[in-house]
Amino acid sequence: MKTAISLAILGLAASIVLSAGEPTPAGGKEATGQHRGYTNDRLFLRLDDGKEMTFLVKIPGDKDWKWHKDFETLSRITVTYHAESGQDLPVATAIRAAAAK
Repeated sequence: MKTAISLAILGLAASIVLSAGEPTPAGGKEATGQHRGYTNDRLFLRLDDGKEMTFLVKIPGDKDWKWHKDFETLSRITVTYHAESGQDLPVATAIRAAAAK
């Protein structure tokens, strides 16, 4: 059981930063736009249609909030997110650099 959990965590950690063109993790939705900033565990994104979204970021395996340093503010990113019960905000589970518009 412990080994299976460790392998699952390693597998999820590998999906923290997906390369452009990789498939979305199961059951997730994607949003692409401009990284508008962050505060602790929240990420602000301006979508391509001009709307704003805020995500609660819970990237598996990222205990040190490495995503803060991996993506520059105002850069173009794609966020994979899920709706979780009990959460007001969609939960971002992966972030990757997006292709230029």
